[in-house]
Amino acid sequence: MIIEPISRLHNRKLFDCGDDEINRFLREQALQDNEKDMSRTMVLIDDAADQTRIVGYHTLAMSQVRQEDIPNDKPKIKRSIPVVLLGQLGVDQAFQGRGLGELLLMDAQARVDEISRCTGIRAMMLDARNERLAKWYEQHDFVRFPGQLRMFKSIAAIRRLNLRTGP
Repeated sequence: MIIEPISRLHNRKLFDCGDDEINRFLREQALQDNEKDMSRTMVLIDDAADQTRIVGYHTLAMSQVRQEDIPNDKPKIKRSIPVVLLGQLGVDQAFQGRGLGELLLMDAQARVDEISRCTGIRAMMLDARNERLAKWYEQHDFVRFPGQLRMFKSIAAIRRLNLRTGP
């Protein structure tokens, strides 16, 4: 399995993670957003089998959030702060239950760490799609914004994982 940037060679139509919105984003928007420098989508493929079939993917984009919205973040900054948004993450139903979602999440965090070493980023942020996913992200040390499914993980916490992206 390898993780690589999305391209026109990947078969986006075949992907089905069981969530219509995540499927639609990959099929209709991910490549276009990538080409317009709006976000970056990385796809997981099985390079030993069909190199065009997308097993899973994640999408990262820049965003901003008011620092006072992040629980327990210090020092207090009186302006919007930069974060990287994990906009999408999905694994095809045929490959679910094999730890590939975690592999994609670790890759996304490694990329956020790499980005943070070139520009200022305070945290990685995401919007969990439901309570079950929020609990999964909590197992990976993401913290909820109070009363929401919006979650974050500080750059310091990501760096402690000591992750690296592939070759």
